[in-house]
Amino acid sequence: MQKLTDLKFLFLAVAILEFFYFAAAMMPPSIIPVLTGWNLSPDGHWIVKITGLALGTMGYFAWIFRHDPHLGVAKGLAFYQMASATADWVMWLVMRDQGIFDNGLAQTTVTAAIVSHYFFGVCLILAIRKSQGGARVSQ
Repeated sequence: MQKLTDLKFLFLAVAILEFFYFAAAMMPPSIIPVLTGWNLSPDGHWIVKITGLALGTMGYFAWIFRHDPHLGVAKGLAFYQMASATADWVMWLVMRDQGIFDNGLAQTTVTAAIVSHYFFGVCLILAIRKSQGGARVSQ
């Protein structure tokens, strides 16, 4: 459990995770459905590329701060992880009738994204609290 609440380890893990999302997003549009199962429109492919660049940037920040994690960056990464997981399951429900996630591979990739983002988000929150000396009680 110590490793899962160590900001240095978590920054490295988030950098690696986001790099893989970046790499998947930067693949040619013809390969994305094969690897992810997503049935995207041309606009969807464009948005995946823009999102991939944002994820690559986030991974880069996690990478450059991995030896000396900054709490502000950790809070931003934790917020993103929790918000991303939430957005994934909400969009899965909202878009279920549009055929985007109609196959097993797409459902597996979205489920893995939801679980991994919530997992790292919770680990980051615990690590932040630990580095701040535990919970603070307002007076």
